[in-house]
Parts: sequence; structure tokens; C-alpha cells
Amino acid sequence: MKRKALLMTVVLILTSFVFAITGQEVLDNVKDEHDNFKTEKSLVIMKLKDSNGDIREREFDMYLMHSGDDSLALVRFHKPSEVKNITLLTLSDDEIYLYMPAYRKTKRISGGAKNGKFVGSDFKYNDISLLYNEQTGDYDANLIKETDKEYVVEVIPHEKDNDYGRIIMTIKKEHMLFEKIEFYNHENKLIKIMNFKDEKDFDGHILATTIELNNLEENHSTILEIKKVEFDIPITKKFFDIGNISKPVLKYK
Repeated sequence: MKRKALLMTVVLILTSFVFAITGQEVLDNVKDEHDNFKTEKSLVIMKLKDSNGDIREREFDMYLMHSGDDSLALVRFHKPSEVKNITLLTLSDDEIYLYMPAYRKTKRISGGAKNGKFVGSDFKYNDISLLYNEQTGDYDANLIKETDKEYVVEVIPHEKDNDYGRIIMTIKKEHMLFEKIEFYNHENKLIKIMNFKDEKDFDGHILATTIELNNLEENHSTILEIKKVEFDIPITKKFFDIGNISKPVLKYK
């Protein structure tokens, strides 16, 4: 009996250790680690690489702002001319707006449309939040592995119109940065892999400056290279107004 009681005690201790942190707490810690600023502006080079190895380049600015528990994001393209001034505004996972200057129209991206490709890249509209260390929408998060150096979290989206059946995130404990994200369809087939590398320190903010998303189904990839980052720039919540994204020049105030 003593031996059995001792075994049960060991099992309980190991169980409590394994579940010392949940998958959701890991994702919350990722967000908290990188929410130590109010506003941010990044200059990003987007490279679209096809199956022949040919590359097309695009350039955009990404603006971020923390407002309470919400993260507001705005992406404005500059180059080349065919994408100039295309603007994506994300207010929440249910409020995403796209301005297309060729049509002089702003449309809301919702429902199944969030699975559409963002400006011909391998990123879907609902993938953009991952670029600023957030997983949005309705989902379950399960911690499936923990080592001395990393966490592995399984995210299962609840939205019926989401193309992903599950998402596996590998997160480095040091600086709580994504290292790799794997996307599986509803048949549990791996369809995309996103890798984060080339970490740099921007005034005390540690960021991965190269993000490569490989589309395994289409043998195509999108590479994002962060060239410049500024924090606490003088923008207000009005900057993220729907009416602002159609303006040819975005003004801070």
C-alpha cells in the first residue's frame, strides 16, 4: 500500500508539473512579452517566390497600436506601382477592411473571405495577426510539448469557414518569440509552414526580422524582411479610422 501511495504521489507531482502552464497562457505570455509599446511602425519588404525561383518584390509599412486589449493594425503598400496605396486595416478578427485604389473602394473582409490571399501572397487575411505575435478568433489552445527551450502549442480554430483544421506553434522560451508555425487542413494534411529567424534588438524590443511562409500545396513562398522599426510614433486611434485608409497620404494626426 505504501508503494502504491508513493507511486500515486509521484504521478500527481508529474501531472501538476506538466500542466503548470496551459496553451492559452503560453499565447498570452507571447502577447504580453511584446506588448511593451503603444505604437509601432515597420518598413517591410515582401518577396513572392514562385516554383521556378523567380522573385517579385513589394514594399509596405505596417502600423500597430495597442488600445486596451485590442491591437489595431494598418498595412499600406508603396511599391511597385500596381499595388501602391493598397491598404489593409485590422480592428479585430471580425473587422478587417481592404482599400483598393484601382476601384476607389473599401470593402470589409469577413466570413470565408478571410481565407483569401492577401495581395497575391501566401498569407491569408486571417494570418496577418500572426505577424504581430497574436492568434485571433475563436479557438482552443493546447500545450502539447514543453522542453527546456521551447513550447509547442496546438491551436484549433472554431470558425466553420476557417481553412485550417489545426495550427501547431513552436515558441522559444527566450524572448517568447515564434520559431515555427505549421498549418494543417481539415484532413490533417500539412499545407503551410511559417518560419521566423534573424532576430534583432530594436531599442530593447527583440523581433524576428525574416518571416518565410512556404505554401506546400502550390510550391510557392512569401518572404517578409523587416528593414526598419520605430516605436512610440505619434499616432492616435483616429489614424486607424476606416475613412483614413482611402487617403493617398496617411497623416499621423
